[in-house]
Amino acid sequence: MRVTKWSAANVVLAAIALTGGGLAYATVGTPSAGSAKTVSRTATVASGTVMTTVSSTGNVTAPNNLNVNFGTSGTLTEIDVKVGDTVKQGQVLARVDSTSAKASYDSATAQLASAKANLAELQQGATALVKQGLQISAAQASQQVISAKTALTNAQQNLGFDQTNLAAAITKAQQQLANDQATANQDETTLETALSQAQTQASSQITTDQAQLSADQQTQSADNAQLAKDQAKLAADNGTGPTLAADQAAVTADQAKVASDATKIASDNAKLATDDDSVTNAQNSLTSGQLRDQQTLQNDQTAITTAQTSQAQGLAKDQQSITNAQQSLTNAELSLQSTENQNAQKTAPPTDSAIQTDQAAIEQAQAQVDTAKVTLDATALVAPAAGTIGAINNSVGQTVTAGSTTSASTSSSSSSSSSSSSSSSSAFITLTNLTNLQVVANIDEADASKVAVGAPATVTLNALPSQEFAATVIAVANSSTVVSNVVEYQVTFALNNASAAVKPGMTAAVTVTTAKVDGVLNVTSSAVHTAGGTSYVLVKQADGTQKQVDVVVGLKGNSTTEITGAVKAGDVVVLPTTTVSTSTSTGTSTPNTRTGGATFGGGGFGGAFPGGGP
Repeated sequence: MRVTKWSAANVVLAAIALTGGGLAYATVGTPSAGSAKTVSRTATVASGTVMTTVSSTGNVTAPNNLNVNFGTSGTLTEIDVKVGDTVKQGQVLARVDSTSAKASYDSATAQLASAKANLAELQQGATALVKQGLQISAAQASQQVISAKTALTNAQQNLGFDQTNLAAAITKAQQQLANDQATANQDETTLETALSQAQTQASSQITTDQAQLSADQQTQSADNAQLAKDQAKLAADNGTGPTLAADQAAVTADQAKVASDATKIASDNAKLATDDDSVTNAQNSLTSGQLRDQQTLQNDQTAITTAQTSQAQGLAKDQQSITNAQQSLTNAELSLQSTENQNAQKTAPPTDSAIQTDQAAIEQAQAQVDTAKVTLDATALVAPAAGTIGAINNSVGQTVTAGSTTSASTSSSSSSSSSSSSSSSSAFITLTNLTNLQVVANIDEADASKVAVGAPATVTLNALPSQEFAATVIAVANSSTVVSNVVEYQVTFALNNASAAVKPGMTAAVTVTTAKVDGVLNVTSSAVHTAGGTSYVLVKQADGTQKQVDVVVGLKGNSTTEITGAVKAGDVVVLPTTTVSTSTSTGTSTPNTRTGGATFGGGGFGGAFPGGGP
């Protein structure tokens, strides 16, 4: 139920009247029955308090409700509380599986120990064993330099040897070519001489043999002629006569001569052929000797080329060996220098930068340990404050998501219970604290602009109608909501004196003081007239006449107005006349007309407005 600002104003006015704040009633005579009469009313100027108020309804909320969540995600392994339990700050509420977080923490701790050990080793310096190892490394590097120098010397010597030997091989091949060329020249002369001699001898022998052949051929011709003659004679004998035998013997002898002549002729022809062969053989010997000598010379030339190629390849190989040996020597010398530098660094006192580097590594490792410790600690959910378990939204075995612990908020005064439930449903555990309760109410835009943080207010609860609670405005929303086409702003009030009987969700009526001045002259607002920009009151004189007195208007309260001018407390002012109906009853009629602004003493509503006005 919503209380209007006018009904709230009436409540305030009634309170003012009850405290004896200088109420003045217009005294009228006893009206006659059944008539209407114009009534003259008056009010008295008083010194006291003038204030304006705004009223609305809302609900009690628990601002210290906390949505409690794990700081890390994981599988829920245990829940150590139940709904309704009262817990202390720091008490373990539940746990998630910590296996992975524990492993990360152990790893970070080991890295931190390693970083510390590195710094300690750096500050301690090289041990005797380390120095011995450094000396061995330096000796090995020196030996590598010596070996590289030896290899370079050997490569240079090999180059010298090969230059001499390969050049000698070329000289030898060239000498062999010269020798073989001389031999070829000698063979050419000898064979040509032999050929000439063979040709000369053969020419003479052929002449002799041809003459002999010619004589033998003539003898054969003569013998053939004699044979023919004897054969003719034998034929003439007709196979008879005393000379037949002699003739036959002569023919036989002729035939033998002819055969002998043929043999001689064949022998002569063979001699002629032999003479030709001797020349041919001599010619063949010359040709064969020339070919043989040419092949020898070609082989010698090939040997020279091979020796020259071997010389070029050998010298290039030796030069490459020298280059490699020089590079190896350079590398060995650089390695020795590097080893000596490293040994000097390892045996030298630590530098500030090296110490700072190791210290930075320790700090980084410590940060990782701290982070891992936070993650490990986050596997145990502890109560961030004392309170009562309001809700638990997960069960063992479920996976919970990491979140933050936040205050539960309400969306509006008319739905604080449902809002709290919705807010708590997003948390693993809702922790409620029943201290420092608040009231949240919506105030329309026209009145909300008058409400300021720190303004006093009074609160009454439907559940506790006989009690009134002091409150203070602690927040006015910057954003609005629209309810039934009315623009409203949420205002939050802190209850200053709530009792244990007040519970979250109770319906509350709130009256907030928007403006207040104390110890000022004030009068019922209807007594102040304004014309032409000037305000005045009609002061009743002792003789009953009315005097217009100009006044300056200050704060206009709900029922009274602050004034200053040629008036004082106790002055009676005339109110606008009204017409009232009379009845047959007798007695005094007292219209419901109050003076403006009661004077509050030490008591009154002082407790309802701690700290005075706004």
